[in-house]
Amino acid sequence: MQRSSSISSSSVDAPTPRCHCGVTSPIRTAWRSDYPGRRFYGCSGYGTSRKCSFFQWYDPEPPARYSDVIRRLLETNECIRSENTELKKTRQELLDELRRLQQSVHETRAELEAAVAASTAMEDNMLASVVMTRRRGVVIIVLISMIVLLVLFPDRSR
Repeated sequence: MQRSSSISSSSVDAPTPRCHCGVTSPIRTAWRSDYPGRRFYGCSGYGTSRKCSFFQWYDPEPPARYSDVIRRLLETNECIRSENTELKKTRQELLDELRRLQQSVHETRAELEAAVAASTAMEDNMLASVVMTRRRGVVIIVLISMIVLLVLFPDRSR
């Protein structure tokens, strides 16, 4: 890994300092708006129960423009993270809506299939009724015809 050209040779060659606890201090990176991206030595017990306040800059102070650029990049990064969070939320809402719509389609399909089955059964009953009515109509016509024949042509054998 190449070292950044902004690090002076004296800070690269310097021995790693020890904190007030006597432990070698690791290099950390500051992300506060005052010193974004600037590296420093800090106690390895930072954030633990140890109360050591050792601090020493590793990097020389960068030009103000670098801090401004890094600050703007951090702000842009935060905006992107925020947008990403909103997009994830919107995606989840859309997925939930899709599931609800799929369930609704499934339920509607089931209702339609039941309605079609009921309609088909009614149609079958109606067709059977039409067939029965036609048969009755034929029987009635035959009976009327016989009555007419009997009235017009009475039995002469008597």
